[in-house]
Amino acid sequence: MLWWVFRTVPLGRVWQALQGAGPAAVLAVVAVYFVYTFAADAFATWATFGWFCAKLKLWDVITVRGITYLLALLNYNLGQGGIVYFVVKRHDVGAARATGTVLLTIGVLLVQLLLLAAIGSTVANSRDPQLAVMQKITAVGLFAFALYLVLIRLAPRVLARRPILEPLFDAGVTGHLKAMLVRAPHVAGHILFQWVLLRMFGVAVPFSAAATLLPVLFVVGWLPIAIQGLGTKQVAAIALFASYATGASQEERAARVVAFSLTVTAVVLFFSAVTGLAFFGTSGKAKNAFRDAERAA
Repeated sequence: MLWWVFRTVPLGRVWQALQGAGPAAVLAVVAVYFVYTFAADAFATWATFGWFCAKLKLWDVITVRGITYLLALLNYNLGQGGIVYFVVKRHDVGAARATGTVLLTIGVLLVQLLLLAAIGSTVANSRDPQLAVMQKITAVGLFAFALYLVLIRLAPRVLARRPILEPLFDAGVTGHLKAMLVRAPHVAGHILFQWVLLRMFGVAVPFSAAATLLPVLFVVGWLPIAIQGLGTKQVAAIALFASYATGASQEERAARVVAFSLTVTAVVLFFSAVTGLAFFGTSGKAKNAFRDAERAA
Protein backbone atom coordinates (compact mmCIF):
# COMPACT_ATOMS: atom_id res chain seq x y z
CA MET A 1 0.00 0.00 0.00
CA LEU A 2 2.93 2.33 0.64
CA TRP A 3 4.17 1.44 -2.83
CA TRP A 4 0.79 2.56 -4.21
CA VAL A 5 0.94 5.77 -2.16
CA PHE A 6 4.33 6.75 -3.58
CA ARG A 7 3.26 5.77 -7.09
CA THR A 8 0.42 8.25 -6.65
CA VAL A 9 2.26 10.92 -4.67
CA PRO A 10 5.96 11.47 -5.51
CA LEU A 11 8.30 11.43 -2.52
CA GLY A 12 9.64 14.84 -3.53
CA ARG A 13 6.18 16.35 -3.12
CA VAL A 14 5.85 14.78 0.33
CA TRP A 15 9.23 16.21 1.34
CA GLN A 16 8.20 19.67 0.16
CA ALA A 17 5.03 19.44 2.25
CA LEU A 18 7.07 18.51 5.34
CA GLN A 19 9.46 21.41 4.76
CA GLY A 20 6.50 23.77 4.41
CA ALA A 21 5.02 22.60 7.72
CA GLY A 22 8.29 23.33 9.55
CA PRO A 23 9.99 20.12 10.78
CA ALA A 24 11.16 21.65 14.09
CA ALA A 25 7.70 22.92 14.97
CA VAL A 26 6.11 19.61 13.99
CA LEU A 27 8.64 17.69 16.10
CA ALA A 28 7.89 19.91 19.12
CA VAL A 29 4.12 19.48 18.80
CA VAL A 30 4.38 15.69 18.35
CA ALA A 31 6.66 15.51 21.42
CA VAL A 32 4.08 17.30 23.57
CA TYR A 33 1.35 15.16 22.00
CA PHE A 34 3.21 11.95 22.83
CA VAL A 35 3.96 12.90 26.45
CA TYR A 36 0.39 14.04 27.08
CA THR A 37 -1.28 10.95 25.61
CA PHE A 38 1.18 8.62 27.33
CA ALA A 39 0.40 10.18 30.72
CA ALA A 40 -3.37 10.24 30.08
CA ASP A 41 -3.35 6.62 28.87
CA ALA A 42 -1.34 5.39 31.88
CA PHE A 43 -3.61 7.20 34.34
CA ALA A 44 -6.80 5.89 32.73
CA THR A 45 -5.40 2.34 32.64
CA TRP A 46 -4.37 2.56 36.30
CA ALA A 47 -7.79 3.82 37.38
CA THR A 48 -9.76 1.28 35.33
CA PHE A 49 -7.71 -1.70 36.49
CA GLY A 50 -7.91 -0.48 40.08
CA TRP A 51 -11.69 -0.36 39.91
CA PHE A 52 -12.42 -3.59 38.08
CA CYS A 53 -9.39 -5.91 38.19
CA ALA A 54 -6.55 -5.33 40.68
CA LYS A 55 -5.10 -2.49 42.72
CA LEU A 56 -1.93 -1.44 40.92
CA LYS A 57 0.66 1.15 41.83
CA LEU A 58 0.53 4.11 39.48
CA TRP A 59 4.28 4.02 38.87
CA ASP A 60 4.09 0.29 38.03
CA VAL A 61 1.43 1.04 35.44
CA ILE A 62 3.49 3.90 34.01
CA THR A 63 6.55 1.62 33.80
CA VAL A 64 4.72 -1.30 32.25
CA ARG A 65 2.78 0.91 29.87
CA GLY A 66 6.09 2.40 28.77
CA ILE A 67 7.63 -1.02 28.22
CA THR A 68 4.61 -2.28 26.30
CA TYR A 69 5.20 0.52 23.80
CA LEU A 70 7.93 -1.79 22.48
CA LEU A 71 5.24 -4.36 21.70
CA ALA A 72 2.97 -1.63 20.35
CA LEU A 73 5.66 -0.80 17.78
CA LEU A 74 4.16 -3.71 15.88
CA ASN A 75 0.52 -3.10 16.72
CA TYR A 76 -1.55 -1.28 19.36
CA ASN A 77 -3.41 -4.45 20.32
CA LEU A 78 -0.18 -6.33 21.02
CA GLY A 79 0.79 -3.63 23.51
CA GLN A 80 -2.53 -4.13 25.30
CA GLY A 81 -1.75 -7.84 25.48
CA GLY A 82 1.48 -7.00 27.28
CA ILE A 83 -0.50 -5.26 30.03
CA VAL A 84 -2.62 -8.40 30.50
CA TYR A 85 0.49 -10.53 30.83
CA PHE A 86 2.01 -8.21 33.44
CA VAL A 87 -1.14 -8.13 35.58
CA VAL A 88 -1.48 -11.92 35.48
CA LYS A 89 2.18 -12.52 36.39
CA ARG A 90 2.49 -9.89 39.14
CA HIS A 91 -0.97 -10.07 40.75
CA ASP A 92 -3.34 -12.83 41.81
CA VAL A 93 -5.64 -12.25 38.87
CA GLY A 94 -6.78 -14.73 36.25
CA ALA A 95 -5.91 -14.15 32.61
CA ALA A 96 -9.61 -14.06 31.69
CA ARG A 97 -10.39 -11.24 34.14
CA ALA A 98 -7.35 -9.21 33.09
CA THR A 99 -8.30 -9.68 29.43
CA GLY A 100 -11.88 -8.66 30.18
CA THR A 101 -10.64 -5.45 31.81
CA VAL A 102 -8.55 -4.64 28.75
CA LEU A 103 -11.64 -5.26 26.62
CA LEU A 104 -13.45 -2.74 28.81
CA THR A 105 -10.72 -0.11 28.33
CA ILE A 106 -10.63 -0.63 24.57
CA GLY A 107 -14.41 -0.67 24.39
CA VAL A 108 -14.91 2.65 26.17
CA LEU A 109 -12.18 4.19 24.01
CA LEU A 110 -14.01 3.11 20.85
CA VAL A 111 -17.34 4.33 22.21
CA GLN A 112 -15.87 7.75 22.94
CA LEU A 113 -14.48 7.96 19.42
CA LEU A 114 -17.95 6.99 18.20
CA LEU A 115 -19.52 9.76 20.31
CA LEU A 116 -17.07 12.34 18.98
CA ALA A 117 -17.75 11.24 15.42
CA ALA A 118 -21.51 11.43 16.04
CA ILE A 119 -21.29 14.95 17.47
CA GLY A 120 -18.87 16.12 14.80
CA SER A 121 -20.92 14.75 11.90
CA THR A 122 -24.05 16.37 13.35
CA VAL A 123 -22.65 19.90 13.72
CA ALA A 124 -20.43 19.80 10.60
CA ASN A 125 -21.43 20.48 7.03
CA SER A 126 -23.61 17.49 6.19
CA ARG A 127 -23.21 18.19 2.46
CA ASP A 128 -19.85 16.44 2.70
CA PRO A 129 -20.71 12.86 1.61
CA GLN A 130 -18.24 11.37 4.10
CA LEU A 131 -19.82 13.18 7.03
CA ALA A 132 -23.31 12.20 5.93
CA VAL A 133 -22.24 8.54 5.84
CA MET A 134 -20.64 8.89 9.28
CA GLN A 135 -23.92 10.26 10.67
CA LYS A 136 -25.64 7.03 9.72
CA ILE A 137 -22.79 4.79 10.93
CA THR A 138 -22.54 6.52 14.30
CA ALA A 139 -26.31 6.42 14.78
CA VAL A 140 -26.25 2.63 14.31
CA GLY A 141 -23.19 2.34 16.56
CA LEU A 142 -24.70 4.36 19.39
CA PHE A 143 -27.93 2.38 19.15
CA ALA A 144 -25.89 -0.83 19.45
CA PHE A 145 -24.08 0.61 22.48
CA ALA A 146 -27.42 1.44 24.10
CA LEU A 147 -28.53 -2.17 23.60
CA TYR A 148 -25.23 -3.32 25.08
CA LEU A 149 -25.83 -1.21 28.21
CA VAL A 150 -29.29 -2.76 28.54
CA LEU A 151 -27.65 -6.20 28.37
CA ILE A 152 -25.11 -5.15 31.01
CA ARG A 153 -27.95 -3.93 33.24
CA LEU A 154 -29.91 -7.18 32.84
CA ALA A 155 -26.77 -9.32 33.36
CA PRO A 156 -28.06 -12.66 32.05
CA ARG A 157 -26.33 -15.49 33.91
CA VAL A 158 -25.20 -17.30 30.78
CA LEU A 159 -22.98 -14.31 29.98
CA ALA A 160 -22.30 -12.70 33.36
CA ARG A 161 -20.70 -15.87 34.75
CA ARG A 162 -18.14 -16.15 31.95
CA PRO A 163 -14.76 -15.11 33.43
CA ILE A 164 -13.71 -12.98 30.49
CA LEU A 165 -16.99 -11.04 30.64
CA GLU A 166 -17.17 -10.68 34.42
CA PRO A 167 -15.37 -7.30 34.55
CA LEU A 168 -17.90 -5.87 32.10
CA PHE A 169 -20.90 -7.00 34.14
CA ASP A 170 -19.23 -6.17 37.46
CA ALA A 171 -18.63 -2.65 36.21
CA GLY A 172 -22.28 -2.22 35.32
CA VAL A 173 -23.62 0.85 33.59
CA THR A 174 -22.17 3.19 36.22
CA GLY A 175 -18.75 1.58 35.95
CA HIS A 176 -18.76 1.97 32.17
CA LEU A 177 -19.52 5.66 32.58
CA LYS A 178 -16.67 6.00 35.11
CA ALA A 179 -14.28 4.27 32.73
CA MET A 180 -15.39 6.57 29.92
CA LEU A 181 -14.91 9.65 32.09
CA VAL A 182 -11.36 8.74 33.08
CA ARG A 183 -10.50 7.82 29.46
CA ALA A 184 -11.91 11.07 28.03
CA PRO A 185 -8.73 13.19 28.37
CA HIS A 186 -6.75 10.53 26.50
CA VAL A 187 -9.22 10.37 23.60
CA ALA A 188 -9.64 14.16 23.45
CA GLY A 189 -5.86 14.60 23.31
CA HIS A 190 -5.57 12.39 20.25
CA ILE A 191 -8.24 14.34 18.39
CA LEU A 192 -7.00 17.81 19.38
CA PHE A 193 -3.30 17.29 18.70
CA GLN A 194 -3.83 15.53 15.38
CA TRP A 195 -6.19 18.29 14.29
CA VAL A 196 -3.49 20.86 15.12
CA LEU A 197 -0.93 18.83 13.16
CA LEU A 198 -3.26 18.54 10.17
CA ARG A 199 -3.59 22.34 10.13
CA MET A 200 0.20 22.70 10.34
CA PHE A 201 0.53 20.62 7.18
CA GLY A 202 -1.95 22.79 5.32
CA VAL A 203 -4.94 20.50 5.72
CA ALA A 204 -7.59 23.06 6.68
CA VAL A 205 -10.13 20.64 8.10
CA PRO A 206 -12.72 22.13 10.50
CA PHE A 207 -12.56 20.70 14.00
CA SER A 208 -16.02 19.16 13.71
CA ALA A 209 -14.97 17.28 10.56
CA ALA A 210 -11.70 16.22 12.19
CA ALA A 211 -13.59 14.86 15.21
CA THR A 212 -15.72 12.86 12.76
CA LEU A 213 -13.00 11.51 10.46
CA LEU A 214 -9.95 11.06 12.72
CA PRO A 215 -11.62 8.19 14.65
CA VAL A 216 -11.90 6.34 11.34
CA LEU A 217 -8.19 6.87 10.74
CA PHE A 218 -7.34 5.62 14.23
CA VAL A 219 -9.37 2.45 13.83
CA VAL A 220 -7.78 1.74 10.44
CA GLY A 221 -4.35 2.14 12.05
CA TRP A 222 -5.24 -0.34 14.82
CA LEU A 223 -6.20 -3.11 12.41
CA PRO A 224 -3.63 -5.92 12.85
CA ILE A 225 -2.73 -6.09 9.17
CA ALA A 226 0.30 -3.77 9.02
CA ILE A 227 3.05 -2.60 11.37
CA GLN A 228 1.68 0.54 13.04
CA GLY A 229 -0.76 0.87 10.16
CA LEU A 230 1.98 1.83 7.70
CA GLY A 231 0.34 1.97 4.30
CA THR A 232 -3.21 1.50 5.52
CA LYS A 233 -3.25 4.80 7.43
CA GLN A 234 -1.77 6.74 4.52
CA VAL A 235 -4.30 5.40 2.04
CA ALA A 236 -7.14 6.11 4.47
CA ALA A 237 -5.79 9.60 5.23
CA ILE A 238 -5.76 10.52 1.54
CA ALA A 239 -9.35 9.35 1.14
CA LEU A 240 -10.54 11.17 4.27
CA PHE A 241 -8.61 14.46 4.24
CA ALA A 242 -7.23 15.25 0.78
CA SER A 243 -10.32 17.29 -0.08
CA TYR A 244 -9.57 19.62 2.86
CA ALA A 245 -5.92 20.21 1.95
CA THR A 246 -4.68 23.34 0.22
CA GLY A 247 -2.98 23.02 -3.16
CA ALA A 248 -3.47 23.64 -6.85
CA SER A 249 -3.58 19.95 -7.78
CA GLN A 250 -4.82 16.68 -6.34
CA GLU A 251 -1.23 15.50 -6.15
CA GLU A 252 -0.17 18.46 -4.02
CA ARG A 253 -3.17 18.05 -1.71
CA ALA A 254 -2.51 14.34 -1.30
CA ALA A 255 1.16 15.07 -0.61
CA ARG A 256 0.23 17.28 2.34
CA VAL A 257 -1.91 14.52 3.82
CA VAL A 258 0.73 11.84 3.28
CA ALA A 259 3.41 14.08 4.81
CA PHE A 260 1.21 14.59 7.87
CA SER A 261 0.43 10.89 8.28
CA LEU A 262 3.94 9.55 7.69
CA THR A 263 5.65 12.20 9.80
CA VAL A 264 3.37 11.70 12.81
CA THR A 265 3.67 7.91 12.52
CA ALA A 266 7.48 8.01 12.22
CA VAL A 267 8.00 10.43 15.12
CA VAL A 268 5.58 8.55 17.38
CA LEU A 269 7.38 5.29 16.53
CA PHE A 270 10.69 6.90 17.48
CA PHE A 271 9.35 8.27 20.76
CA SER A 272 7.68 4.91 21.52
CA ALA A 273 10.95 3.05 21.02
CA VAL A 274 12.89 5.52 23.19
CA THR A 275 10.23 5.41 25.92
CA GLY A 276 10.03 1.63 25.88
CA LEU A 277 13.80 1.21 26.09
CA ALA A 278 14.07 3.82 28.83
CA PHE A 279 11.50 2.09 31.04
CA PHE A 280 12.87 -1.32 30.08
CA GLY A 281 16.15 -0.33 31.71
CA THR A 282 14.56 0.76 35.00
CA SER A 283 13.35 -2.58 36.33
CA GLY A 284 14.85 -6.05 36.33
CA LYS A 285 11.43 -7.55 37.07
CA ALA A 286 9.97 -5.62 34.18
CA LYS A 287 12.68 -6.96 31.88
CA ASN A 288 11.85 -10.55 32.85
CA ALA A 289 8.12 -9.94 32.44
CA PHE A 290 8.68 -8.35 29.05
CA ARG A 291 10.85 -11.23 27.84
CA ASP A 292 8.16 -13.69 28.94
CA ALA A 293 5.47 -11.60 27.23
CA GLU A 294 7.57 -11.43 24.06
CA ARG A 295 7.94 -15.21 24.01
CA ALA A 296 4.21 -15.63 24.64
CA ALA A 297 3.39 -13.20 21.82
